[in-house]
Formats: sequence, structure tokens, C-alpha cells
Amino acid sequence: MPFLLPILIIFLSYSILSQAEPLQPLVRMEDEFAHTVTTDLDGCRASLERPNNHLNYLHFRNDCPQPLEAKLRLLSAMIEELLPESEDRHDIRTLFVGRLVLTFPDIAQRLAKSASESPEWEQKRPWKEPGYSNRFVLQLIKQDNLFPELSEALKGIGYKVQVASVEKILMAKPKDTSFGDQLLEEGADPQITLPFDAMTWFSLSPAS
Repeated sequence: MPFLLPILIIFLSYSILSQAEPLQPLVRMEDEFAHTVTTDLDGCRASLERPNNHLNYLHFRNDCPQPLEAKLRLLSAMIEELLPESEDRHDIRTLFVGRLVLTFPDIAQRLAKSASESPEWEQKRPWKEPGYSNRFVLQLIKQDNLFPELSEALKGIGYKVQVASVEKILMAKPKDTSFGDQLLEEGADPQITLPFDAMTWFSLSPAS
């Protein structure tokens, strides 16, 4: 019977892969401003852009209603389409994903949950101390490693991922967020204002 184990593993792997949502066709374009890869997801446009004046930078735009796993598969495929040579990928140093709550709502929810559990979060302090919320959110994302799926996905195409910077933090009570019910079920205080969104940049470096 032991010889059946590799066959079973192969079958299970194939079954999982076959159930994954197929990628939509990618369209590559270039003009005087940027090289871009786009796709249409049932009328919602997602794109990855590499500006000509900032060649070590990528901007991922995807506020389409996709599961996190599907978004990350798409992001990896777009990077491979835009930069088919692994040597060229090593030139990329920054990935900008815009607003977390739009691009990666699962990560935004984790951010709010982690803030709700942190004894260091002071909800009135952002109004008194400029920069406090930026520093807090950046450290929280770094310490709690809120994006393991992103790290794993991009590791597969040669990148090590770290959060680089955040700005324009949005804060609200749980009921005023799109995932308020989940936060309350997980024990968040309904009266505490929490950070739940940020413009976010990740740094990319070659994976060892």
C-alpha cells in the first residue's frame, strides 16, 4: 500500500489546482508613460503598472470582489507577464497596493482586529499627535505579520516582501467598517475607534 501515497498526493494536488479560478486573459500595453498589464473581471478592471520614470516601482490596482487567494494569483501572474525575465524582477524594489480595504480587505480586517487587541492603541492620540497613527499601523503590520499569503505568493516568483510605509490612515468604530460584524464577533469593543485602512507600500527584495 505505501506506493499509493505518492499517487494520492498527486491526485489531491491536481484536484486543488483544478478547482482554482482560471485566470482571465491578460493584456499588456505600453506607452510613453508606463508599461501596464490589465485584465477584465466581469466588468471590473484590474491592472499592474510600471511607470517609465520609476522603473523599480509597481502599482497594483484591484478593487474587484475577488477572494484574497485569487487576487494574489492574479498579482503573481501579472508580474510574470510584465517582467518575464527573473533578472528584470530583481530591479523592482517597491509594490504600491493603494488602499488596503479596497485591494486586500482581508488584510484590512486583520489590521483592525490586531489594533483592537493591542494595549498600545490609543484612539484619541491621533488627533493630538500627528504621525502617531502612521507609526502605530506600520509597526502593527510589521510585528503581527498580517500578510503571510502575499509573502508566500511573491516568494514563488522570487521576492521577499516587507511592509515599507503607510499613510492616510482611516479609522472608525467596528459598526462603520465593511467587516464590523466579524470584528464584533471576534471581541472588538464596539465603542473603540480602530485603524482599518491605509495607503500601503511594500518593499521587494530578491528571495534567498
